[in-house]
Amino acid sequence: MDYLEFKFFFKDRTPIIDLFIQELADINFEAFEEDSNFIKAFIAEGNFIETQLNLLIKKYKNLFQSHERIKHPYQNWNEKWESDFEIIHINKNCSIRASFHPPTNKLYELIINPEMSFGTGHHETTRLMAKQLFKCDLKDKKVLDFGSGTAILSILAEKLGACEIDAVEIDEMVNENALSNTKINNTNKINIITGTGENIPSSNYDFLLININRNTIVEEFKYFLNTLKKDSVLILSGFLYTDVDYISKFLINHGLNIITSEFENNWAVLMVKFN
Repeated sequence: MDYLEFKFFFKDRTPIIDLFIQELADINFEAFEEDSNFIKAFIAEGNFIETQLNLLIKKYKNLFQSHERIKHPYQNWNEKWESDFEIIHINKNCSIRASFHPPTNKLYELIINPEMSFGTGHHETTRLMAKQLFKCDLKDKKVLDFGSGTAILSILAEKLGACEIDAVEIDEMVNENALSNTKINNTNKINIITGTGENIPSSNYDFLLININRNTIVEEFKYFLNTLKKDSVLILSGFLYTDVDYISKFLINHGLNIITSEFENNWAVLMVKFN
């Protein structure tokens, strides 16, 4: 799948820019990079609707001096990320590397080859989710990984003792990469599923890992509710810290209790429990 990169040059760094980023996420932009005077936003070409972006540009026109669009064909995108890919250290016991890197010899070493730009562990939300998994007892637990991407969280969940993982991702090409990653990591308890909330197997999960944007969490939540049992734990990310109050109230209204929240840069993760 080809990706589009949009670079927005802003006049001044104000908090309103965080709202602009959230609204980009709400219309399917998947990742963001920020420099001193611009923001890069990335979206799969098949998910891009130009009229939606034009409305946002009009709404926030006073923030920016200019913007530009760059198209990244799938193969070139892969090559770029392979050349830039660096080893990531989640904590003292866990690292994420590509197969062309030397071993780190950590207790938990994940090999994720960068065939796609997102889901390699470089994005804040993936790192936030991974760190939360180390706070959980996953031994012999059943896990749903929704918005699973390259299966990085599913692989880590199995290495931490999960007995069964259903990894649901809408992008078939990403799932091909995920399947390759499960094989490289010698995992055998991960079920890769192409689809949306409607395709979640009818099962009760001990843990739900949900790394998607705010609007998709709300839209798909009815499917998540059908999978919960007493004491199910949900770890949610994919949204900005400015949305934590909104998401928290939404979850509480659906019978969940907030356990903890953490942040990295503008991004947030919530851990909640269903009683």
